[in-house]
Amino acid sequence: MSLVLYNLFLSLFALIALPFAAVALLLRPRYRVGLSQRLGFLPSSVSDLVQRASPLWLHAASVGELLATRPFLQTLKQRFLDRPLLISVQTATAYAAAIKHCPEADGIIYFPLDHPLFVRRVLKQLKPAVFFFTETEMWPNMLSSLVRRSVPTILVSGRFSRRAQLRYGLLSPLFRPIFHSTTACCMQTAEDAERLVAAGASRQRVHVTGNFKVDGVSAGNQAGTAILEQAGLADRPLLIGASTHHPEEEILLRTYRKLSTKVPRLLLLLAPRHPQRFGAVESLLKNGGYRYVKRSALSDFSGPTTEVLLLDTLGELASFYASAALVFVGGSLIPGPGGHNVIEPALAGVPVCFGPYTRNFVSIVASLKKMGGGIEIRDEQSLCAAAVFLLTDSQARLTAGRQARTTIRQEQSAVARTLIVVLKYCPPPPSTSH
Repeated sequence: MSLVLYNLFLSLFALIALPFAAVALLLRPRYRVGLSQRLGFLPSSVSDLVQRASPLWLHAASVGELLATRPFLQTLKQRFLDRPLLISVQTATAYAAAIKHCPEADGIIYFPLDHPLFVRRVLKQLKPAVFFFTETEMWPNMLSSLVRRSVPTILVSGRFSRRAQLRYGLLSPLFRPIFHSTTACCMQTAEDAERLVAAGASRQRVHVTGNFKVDGVSAGNQAGTAILEQAGLADRPLLIGASTHHPEEEILLRTYRKLSTKVPRLLLLLAPRHPQRFGAVESLLKNGGYRYVKRSALSDFSGPTTEVLLLDTLGELASFYASAALVFVGGSLIPGPGGHNVIEPALAGVPVCFGPYTRNFVSIVASLKKMGGGIEIRDEQSLCAAAVFLLTDSQARLTAGRQARTTIRQEQSAVARTLIVVLKYCPPPPSTSH
């Protein structure tokens, strides 16, 4: 009955929104991207692909989720060579990322709108052997339709936060049966697993397998060390502000002023998250009277008095972690971004600081804090206190760095643990014997 009411609401909403949607589609071409696929009309290349065998279908809504699943995709491709591998996404940026970064995929589509008409049309064409979905992508019509067709539905690298528990709890009559009928749920942490069980999932089908994001990260190369050596900066203690947002740069710069009186020859490397902010951060440095050099101009630099290195290039940040004494990971002192990658610096054996807003790496952050390799800071004062302690006590710094690396290594192998569960439910590859 709840699903019937849900579909009735969807249909009424669609009728009311139709005129507004038509205007939006007319005025905003980007809204038309992938629309036919969202309505259930798949490209002929995908239709032809699935004729030879029922595909393994993995849905990853966003770019972050998609990239995190790469090790899992590679494993599926190696294990099921005779089955097509299909990826679905929600956004145009994720679609572009799938084309660029996922050569394992035999086909890429936009996920259909969760209305029974469109879901039926897509499933009739695809006839998937298994449906994998990531994080907490619960679509009532799609999952219910797959269950009715006896298609295994498997949640991988699953996350079920307190916020999700509250949100889904408000619609418990609709989602509780869906949770209960999901074939298997491979969760990132024991806490995620317990919350999902409380929401209605069968305990026998819920497994703690870990976070794919950890498996997808390797230690950075040593290119950053070579760059610092060439510039005469390699023998200085290095504090990195990684993937920063406004106003995190201001906080780091004020912290640097305080730290420089206690940590001789301290060097700050600032790496803004978005390239369009390079100019704004450079203005902060100029207006603040900091002696700085941009990475793009470093080859012309030979002065020993630099205070700040502004990383105004892309793709090089991870290579500097091996030279760092301490890393602050940005996007975590403000609510919006949800925190950026703490895994790379930790894997490099560097103590990691981060703010309280780390929803993108909840389980990893919790483990880092528990093991002593990560420190949560709340403001400029707590950042300064943590930095002074670690930058002036080499033994504490080395211990914290080792704990950070150990934590990440212990969290790895999520893909292998997930595959053990998956193989219980995935049909074997079609026989190639004649």
